[in-house]
Amino acid sequence: MIEWGILGTGSIAKIFARALTTSKKSRLFGVASRSARNAKEFSGMFDCSGFAGYHELINHNNVDAIYIATPHPFHFDLAFKSLEKEKSVLCEKPLAMNATETMALIHMAKKKNLLLMEAFMYRMHAQTNKIKEIIKSEFSKRPVSIEASFGFQANVNKKHRLLNPVLGGGSILDVGCYPLSMTRMIAGLANKKDFLDPIEFEVESELNEQGIDLFSKAYLRFEGNSSATISSSINRELENSVKVTDGRKTLFIQHPWHCGEYNNRKSEIILEIHNQEKKVIEVESKDSIYTNEINHFTNILKDSKIESDEISHSDSYGNAMGLDMWRKKAGVKYVYDVPEDKASSFFNPLLQQKENLIPQTELKGLDKKLSSLVFGCDNQLDSNHAFAMFDHFYSLGGNVFDTAYIYNAGKSDEYLGRWIKSRGLNGKTVILGKGAHTPDCLPSSIRIQLLESLSRLKIDCLDIYCLHRDNPEVPVGEFIDALEELKREGLIKVYGASNWSLERFRESHAYSRSVMKQPFSLLSNNFSLARMVEPVWPGCKSCSDEHFKRYLIDENIPVFPWSSQSRGFFLDKKEFEGHHHSANPNKAEQERVWANDKNLQRRARCFSIAKEKGFEPIEIALAFALNQEFPTFPLIGPRNFFEIESSVKAFSVELNKTEIDWLDLQ
Repeated sequence: MIEWGILGTGSIAKIFARALTTSKKSRLFGVASRSARNAKEFSGMFDCSGFAGYHELINHNNVDAIYIATPHPFHFDLAFKSLEKEKSVLCEKPLAMNATETMALIHMAKKKNLLLMEAFMYRMHAQTNKIKEIIKSEFSKRPVSIEASFGFQANVNKKHRLLNPVLGGGSILDVGCYPLSMTRMIAGLANKKDFLDPIEFEVESELNEQGIDLFSKAYLRFEGNSSATISSSINRELENSVKVTDGRKTLFIQHPWHCGEYNNRKSEIILEIHNQEKKVIEVESKDSIYTNEINHFTNILKDSKIESDEISHSDSYGNAMGLDMWRKKAGVKYVYDVPEDKASSFFNPLLQQKENLIPQTELKGLDKKLSSLVFGCDNQLDSNHAFAMFDHFYSLGGNVFDTAYIYNAGKSDEYLGRWIKSRGLNGKTVILGKGAHTPDCLPSSIRIQLLESLSRLKIDCLDIYCLHRDNPEVPVGEFIDALEELKREGLIKVYGASNWSLERFRESHAYSRSVMKQPFSLLSNNFSLARMVEPVWPGCKSCSDEHFKRYLIDENIPVFPWSSQSRGFFLDKKEFEGHHHSANPNKAEQERVWANDKNLQRRARCFSIAKEKGFEPIEIALAFALNQEFPTFPLIGPRNFFEIESSVKAFSVELNKTEIDWLDLQ
């Protein structure tokens, strides 16, 4: 018997509590509310223990699973703390206020090996199983067009959670999550996948004076040319249905969200094939839609699973990213979208862990130690995501951040600067900035772009500055002279080159010595176990060949290699499946840039040694970059906590010279 604790005493909590009484595998142990009166009233109604305040119930030894039925902004904190206390969690949709909080919850569930599920009750119903079956059999050969809506007239005052911005009010988060979830599922199934995330998102909305969306409509396009129009509302009744067509066949779902729950638990799905009679499929459910959900959760909990096949972690994360995009396009902002103001159990405490799992070492010319891994600041979805990722990296001992004038149209500099300021870390991090990218790879562009980057970062000086590209038409001396001038002015401490050829890099050192100036202190080219067959991007250079490596060893040149893990070439997708927003290498790029016979042989050897040593192949590939005869500070571009922690595992890999040479056999 699974003993449940319910957090919250609103209408959905009461519906859930009633459903628990009809589940043979579950029992309600207790309810918690911030109001002692509400907890007492609820516990009397359902004959369970009542708790004034959430944490006593979360901490209680009798509780196996927590159901979170509070307003949206409390979901993250309560789910995070429940998982910390070893409780499995069923959380009302949306799982959290944004995709970053969702990512953090999924990461915590995986670390704790606990079940976490988003409570989309329609997903566990027989009607949805029938919809999936029909989409797979009837709609998987042509692009589909989907219409889905969920809306109602909410006659509530401005303090009610639906209209209160502090409580995450608005239609998109409250009910828009349903049509978004359904259309992503249908578009995916039509494309032989479990779900698809939209690649285009256009939105029209009606906001009130507090910036809450009363109505919103989004137009989505998916890979494979499927499209959807989804609507949400809290100020008018919508059709509350789903329609799918490929131009020849049409599927109509009259009660997609409650699945006939309020129609004697009976529903109909209508399939219409052009010039044929309509086919009406009847679905009847013995149990309530919420009992189905509870039974599904308890079954997978007893099977020791940490996620549901019906609403996987990846699916919840994709929906959260879609909701973020929908809200952004609608112009809906909450206080929770400003990470500097975040008061939750997630952000700042990570800074205090200080595990220092990433070794730190010195770089000539700098008066502080550098972490041996460098965080590449070009994969952050928004400021929430950036702050979370920077926090996590820093908590493990990472203190070097790689940014560039062109990254994310300047937002990478901005996010990093805001984070450093809000965390009080000025002077405690090492920033590697880059500028003068083609077509502005000219000495005259360096100062202009550097000053703009410093302004975005809100700092006075860059620890490390690299020319982002080379321009062979400019004599090396002109670049060195321009950089030396900026160094003398105190705008940069050390400088280097990114994407320079061996010939030009040698030439720059010869010039610097001849005029008694500081030569390039470092190189930031591609260096990885797989060798670039063609440049990833125009103007890119590698330093993986034997001549370049010999020069780097002889001159003891520190290298800050980008794409140090070959952009997912050593990723075993099966092993990393379900780790959200993880590297998803483009097949065409993989074949163009890395996939020749020698690299495929290196990949096979990497997989072999990974199996032997008990690591992931991608971790072996990073360990290879770390264990060279010249100093290396590999750049990584993680999209989630899992990828940061996987990269850190590379420091635990022991590779001797024989193994390194074997991995890199010609």
